Amino acid sequence: MEMKWRKELARDCIALGGIPFLVLTIVRVSVIHAYYPMQFIISSAVFFILRAIFRCASRAGIGLILVIFTSIFYNHFLFTIFASLIYIGIITSLFYLKKEKKEIIKGILLGALSATVGYLIVRAIFF
Repeated sequence: MEMKWRKELARDCIALGGIPFLVLTIVRVSVIHAYYPMQFIISSAVFFILRAIFRCASRAGIGLILVIFTSIFYNHFLFTIFASLIYIGIITSLFYLKKEKKEIIKGILLGALSATVGYLIVRAIFF
């Protein structure tokens, strides 16, 4: 019984790095600013293209993209700490649920690469 709630909590935490939460975030930032959604959209597109080439834990990559760009969007230190702690929870949950370590690391790296590419493209276009 005790392990069941831990697995459920881990699955809930991983859901924060999923596609539905990504779409929800894109819609949220679209309401206020014109260029913020483009960071998410371009980074996500790059990530999914890379993910088609290299097998990885998608939630690790999407979660990192969400942490980076929501932290930029809100531009508040406490929110950045909170988002980072949630991301650490996602990664910890992936390990707890016994996802392959190599896939998790590749997901993190591909997420970082995708976020960098998305950020640079948006900076070049809008600024």
